Amino acid sequence: MSDHSDLRYILPSPVDAELALSLERAHRETRALDLLVGVWALLLAKCCLLQAAILYWSIPISGLFYIWALSLSLGVFATFHYLRAYRTELKIIPTNRRTGSALLFGIFLTLAGSAHAVFALELATPSALAALACSLGGIHACVHGAMRRRPEPLLGALIWWIAAWQCLRQPVDFALVCVGLGLIFGQALPAFALVRAANRYRA
Repeated sequence: MSDHSDLRYILPSPVDAELALSLERAHRETRALDLLVGVWALLLAKCCLLQAAILYWSIPISGLFYIWALSLSLGVFATFHYLRAYRTELKIIPTNRRTGSALLFGIFLTLAGSAHAVFALELATPSALAALACSLGGIHACVHGAMRRRPEPLLGALIWWIAAWQCLRQPVDFALVCVGLGLIFGQALPAFALVRAANRYRA
């Protein structure tokens, strides 16, 4: 009888086991998303830097097709299979998911409307659009850092805002360089730092 009663203190309760499983799944999904964000930031940075090189050296090539369309198509294809391999459903932290999705959707609509104003209506310069993109990247990083309670995205937000200030002082080709550097140092590196911190926490 005493042996069976002792097992109650040795074996974890079903509630504790379910909580541990949920936390493990949350950490796994968070690492997968952070890694995905870092890779996408590097992909977009590559596109910006190559487009800047095309503009600066007047290379006779269609950057819209050979750089942006091909890179984004491959990125979407790889992302689909990556999430499918990890079987990520992203349902552990619904509040953060909804907040992040709403923020990204708002940023996308803002950039789309601003791009229309720049290229179709000619109401602003492409450098101003690049500065706006960097400013919105800084806002996203700041909100992300506040939700995650981590300093890495907050440092990334500072880098984004420095890049935005530089975009206003540069022509469009160098403004694209600033956006590319913002993606690398303000988005990709903080995301990889979060992945590394999550791996250390798990170990």
